[in-house]
Amino acid sequence: MELWRKVFEGQIPKENYEMLLQNGEKSGLVITLSSTKYNVFINFGMVSAVRILDEGIALNALFDDEQIKDYRKVQFDNTIYQIIDGEFDGFVRKIGGELYDYLNLKHYIVISLNFIIEIITEWEPDIKIIENE
Repeated sequence: MELWRKVFEGQIPKENYEMLLQNGEKSGLVITLSSTKYNVFINFGMVSAVRILDEGIALNALFDDEQIKDYRKVQFDNTIYQIIDGEFDGFVRKIGGELYDYLNLKHYIVISLNFIIEIITEWEPDIKIIENE
């Protein structure tokens, strides 16, 4: 059963964020969340896998579970979660074989106003917040 848990709790202020996604060989995966009050930079560095979904198309599949419905009631106030035994995690584990466990990969999900980004990585992200003037 898929288990979601809040990570980096309280670091990202609760806002309605728009997302800018950058992913490349030099920069790795950098997610910029922008609101009227804050710019949040989440740098995952080099990642093993990324899945991007429009929030509207993912509503039925992701939000049927009771635990996730509870997060939805509070509008995903944590923004970033770690998923244990998730479907995407299982797919990457299947194709990665023993390398998945060797690298100690983790499955994160970042939820913004319009996008859902799932990330499989061996690193914790670096999170920086800048308050707009």
